[in-house]
Amino acid sequence: MLRASLISLIALGVVAQEPAKAPAAPAQAAAPVPAPAQAPGPKPEEVVLAKVGGEPITEADFQAAFRLLPQQEQMQILMLQGGKEEFVKRMAESKLLAVKAKRMDLDKTPAFQRALDRTKDDLLAREFLAKEGESLQKKLVVSEADVQAFYEKNKDRFKQPELASVRHILVSVKQEGKAEGMTEAEAKARVAKIQAELKKGAKFEDLAKKYSDDPGSKENGGLYEDADPSSWVPEFGTAARTQPIGKVGAPVKTQFGYHLIKVESRKAARQVPFEEAKSVAEQGAQRERQATVWDDLMQGLRKEIPFELTKPAPTDAPAPKAPAAPKTEPKTEPKPDATPKGGAR
Repeated sequence: MLRASLISLIALGVVAQEPAKAPAAPAQAAAPVPAPAQAPGPKPEEVVLAKVGGEPITEADFQAAFRLLPQQEQMQILMLQGGKEEFVKRMAESKLLAVKAKRMDLDKTPAFQRALDRTKDDLLAREFLAKEGESLQKKLVVSEADVQAFYEKNKDRFKQPELASVRHILVSVKQEGKAEGMTEAEAKARVAKIQAELKKGAKFEDLAKKYSDDPGSKENGGLYEDADPSSWVPEFGTAARTQPIGKVGAPVKTQFGYHLIKVESRKAARQVPFEEAKSVAEQGAQRERQATVWDDLMQGLRKEIPFELTKPAPTDAPAPKAPAAPKTEPKTEPKPDATPKGGAR
C-alpha cells in the first residue's frame, strides 16, 4: 500500500509542512498612512472550532487532520465555500461517536488496541515520508535521457500491430436454444437482398444502419476503425487482412451469422517512433523510477533496522471441516449461452 502511494505521500508531505491557507484577499490600494501593528492572533491550539462531550476540537486538530488528506480533498476544502466548516462538522460527528464508544469502554478491548498500534505505525510512516519528502522527490525526477533509455530498453512495448478499418453488415443466424435470429435460409435471403441493393448503388453504411444485427457498429455505419484483426473471430480477421480494399467481399460465415465486409484501409505493423511514444514512455520511466527509489529506501532502512519476514510453522491440527451440505435431488437446467451477441469481436 505504501509503495503504491509513494509519490502521493511525498507530495502530501510537502503540503503538510504548511498549514492550510485561506484564499488571498484582493489587492487594495496602499493607504497613505501606515497601518498600526496588529497584536499576534491566538495560537491554533487555542482556537476552539467545536465541543463534543466537553472535549474541544481546535484549529490545531483541524490542521492535523487536514494534512493527512489526499491533495485533491485538500484543494476541495480550500476552494469550496463552506468546505472547512463541513469538514469540521464531520470531525465533530466522528468525535461524537468516539465519546460514546469510550463510555462503552470500547477503547479498552484488545482488538481496539491492536488497531490503534497499527494506525500509529501508519501515521509515523507518513511523518517519516513527509520529513524526507523533498529529498525523495528529487530522486523521482526523470530526465529526457531516462525516458529515451526506457523506450530503447522496452521497444517491444511500443510495437503497433497490423491494423484494419472495416465496415460490416451482420445478418445473425438463430443460435440453438435461442428465439432471436433467422434460419440459415432466411439469413441467406437477407444477404442476397442487401447485395442487390448495393449493386443498385445504395451506400454500404446506410445499409449497415438499416439491416445490421451488430449493435456495436450498426449506428456507426458498420465501422470498426483501426482495430487489430487478431482480436476478431478468425474468419472475420482473415477477411479483414486479405480482402481488396474498398470492395465488398463475398459473405463470410462466423459463429454469429453472415457478414458482408468492406475493408476501408489497412496499416502495416510498425515500431512506434520515440517522439510518438514519448508520453507513454515517460509514464513507464516514472513508474520504474518510483519502484527503484522505494526499493533503495527499504534496503537502506533494512541495513539500519532488523527486518525479517517469517512464515508461521504448520500446525499438526487438521483444518476444520465445513458442515456437509444437505443432499438434494440434482436439477437439470439449460446451459448458459457463452456465445456473445452480435459483432465481429
